[in-house]
Amino acid sequence: MRWLLFSVSGRMSRKSYAWALAFWILALGVTVSGAVNAEPDSSALAFSGLGFLLVAVVGGWSIAVMSIKRLHDAGLPGMLVIGLVVPAASFLVLLLIMVWRSDKGPNRHGPAPDMPGY
Repeated sequence: MRWLLFSVSGRMSRKSYAWALAFWILALGVTVSGAVNAEPDSSALAFSGLGFLLVAVVGGWSIAVMSIKRLHDAGLPGMLVIGLVVPAASFLVLLLIMVWRSDKGPNRHGPAPDMPGY
């Protein structure tokens, strides 16, 4: 799990990438739901806000490294992940990363997808 969500080595398939993104969306949704359902001026609201910040920072890092692995799987340079922080282009870049085809067989970034790199 640590390799899947937090390591930049290796390659990641489209299916694994989509499932991991769904995990982070669900994690953010849980924290937002906790904040929405909390009473105003309560400690539950403060903890939900803190949880949201924690999940957003960790999830942001994880999505960045997963996107790098996904780009490596397509045979593209990982530096293209910078497109995710450009507000007008981020959704389009994320969509392209999700649907871009994988290189067949091993490439310079490692063996077949969903395995740690060299």
